[in-house]
Amino acid sequence: MNSSANSTPEGLLSNLREKMTAEFVAFENKERSPAAQIHKTAQENNLDAVLAIGRSGDLQTILTAERALLTNELTRYGNSAGMKSSLGAALNDLDGARHHLKIVKDPERYAAVDQLFQRPKNRRRGLPYDEARQFFNAHNTRLLNQDRSRLSETEKKTLNARRTNMRIAEKQYIALQQKALGQEVQQAKKQGREMGR
Repeated sequence: MNSSANSTPEGLLSNLREKMTAEFVAFENKERSPAAQIHKTAQENNLDAVLAIGRSGDLQTILTAERALLTNELTRYGNSAGMKSSLGAALNDLDGARHHLKIVKDPERYAAVDQLFQRPKNRRRGLPYDEARQFFNAHNTRLLNQDRSRLSETEKKTLNARRTNMRIAEKQYIALQQKALGQEVQQAKKQGREMGR
């Protein structure tokens, strides 16, 4: 095909299709290489570690692990301004959540937070939609968006495990909110009345 034919719309699209096919063949060959197999095993080991942290059900451990994962992504794989900005924002939001974790464990301090979140849009199920709750929601969305990019199956499973860990952490945090605000007793009484019906 001569250069003038390559500049026509059909020529340009045909060239793109050829390049995409060649790239896919190269990708498939790379995936079969010994180095790719070692990398796949490392990714599977990473997934196992993330799953084990989720099974622990420990809020502090889950948040500390997520911070380590985000820091690792930023320092080792952050190769664009947008990616660095997103990971930096995630780390800042996570630090805000960890700060609220300290506050929610002190009922007096958390009662003051509760007073700051009185508007309906700032509450969820009668509890403050504070920085920690906002982080869990935003980070879940961030991980879901990453899952839509071109990743290996194991990387997608790891993202899903991290999302599951965020849901576990959020449930633990909500329980701490309820305890700090005395709502756990009200919930138990309400459930008792409903069971007695």
